[in-house]
Amino acid sequence: MTRKYRVMLPLLVNGEHAQGDEFEHEFTAEDEYENVNSGLLEIVPSEYRVVAEDSVVYDTPTGGTFKAGLLMENEAALIQGGHIELVEEKPAPKKKQKEAKG
Repeated sequence: MTRKYRVMLPLLVNGEHAQGDEFEHEFTAEDEYENVNSGLLEIVPSEYRVVAEDSVVYDTPTGGTFKAGLLMENEAALIQGGHIELVEEKPAPKKKQKEAKG
């Protein structure tokens, strides 16, 4: 699964992504950890919903949502443990084009 990252250092990543750029990539858990831990990349936060009953995750009670840039290993543990679920991003609504009057 690809995840979204932001380049934090003034270096070129994958030969095309400069500092401040966001990009999607599929790293291994080890590569992701090393890139984030070194300060080269940050994980662009995703939105999660707390689904475990009577639970609080990242200061968010059951049913609430929060945004966080979780390492894939942490995300997997929380999802597989039944604590959270990923909130799917809804595509932005398309604007209607005005009809040309002739």
